[in-house]
Amino acid sequence: MVKRRGFAGLLVALGLVTSAPAGARQLTWSVFDAPPFTIVEGENRGRGVFDRIRHFLAARLGDYAVTSVTVPFPRIVASLKTGEEWCFVGGVKTPEREVFAAFSRPVAMFYPLRIVVPAAKRAQFEALKPLSLRSLLAERRDLRTSVLRDRAIAPEVDALLRQYPPGQTYAHFIEAYRMLMNDRLDYLVDFSSITAYNARQLARPGAFVGLPFAESPEPVFARVMCAGTPWGREVVARIDAVLAAERASPEYRRIVEAWTAEEDLPRIRAVYDTFLASE
Repeated sequence: MVKRRGFAGLLVALGLVTSAPAGARQLTWSVFDAPPFTIVEGENRGRGVFDRIRHFLAARLGDYAVTSVTVPFPRIVASLKTGEEWCFVGGVKTPEREVFAAFSRPVAMFYPLRIVVPAAKRAQFEALKPLSLRSLLAERRDLRTSVLRDRAIAPEVDALLRQYPPGQTYAHFIEAYRMLMNDRLDYLVDFSSITAYNARQLARPGAFVGLPFAESPEPVFARVMCAGTPWGREVVARIDAVLAAERASPEYRRIVEAWTAEEDLPRIRAVYDTFLASE
């Protein structure tokens, strides 16, 4: 059994426990700063897509005492592997993660995925058409990129990054975009909403360009990822019941579309029925 009493006590001391009936079961949301999906500071704090989903679900799981803790993403993965009674909104289901985690129905989507380059390098990368991530990683090692440690993007992309690992990793998205802006990286593989948000945070709208590439996947669905224990599977079953009833509602659609670039909205709306039908 995982020893969590001391940690739970710390959460209480920090004032992170919400009101719940006496004897309520515990649900700890683990939070990783990944705007615009999760926003932990600044004027938009708590208004990210996954933030809104956490609040939406918590309001419908009233018999749980809900807490939250903000930690680096590798810490979330490590804690789920040891059976910590945590859940995380935004996990991508992979065979490797299904060994230690339970996954809900999709709660949101990552889409579209792009090769992100500084605007000044657009012509350089467009000259490589047809643009291919495999070619960049295997044949153009002079072009520098970086990845978030333990991140899952999409199966084919993840496989390429494992086969041809970049020479460095980063801990926060804003860190990677600063490096891209300051010519310490040449490109990133990222979703357009993350790129647009970080450009605004750096006060450099238009600083980056997202280019389609050969291996760019269909929408990648984000899910609630809980410990793969009886407790975690019970929480996922409760969450799935909420999602089955609510995902088609206008309120939930607005959550999924939050922070989407205007030019990407038609793509999101075109695949929403597929999102609803997914398990």
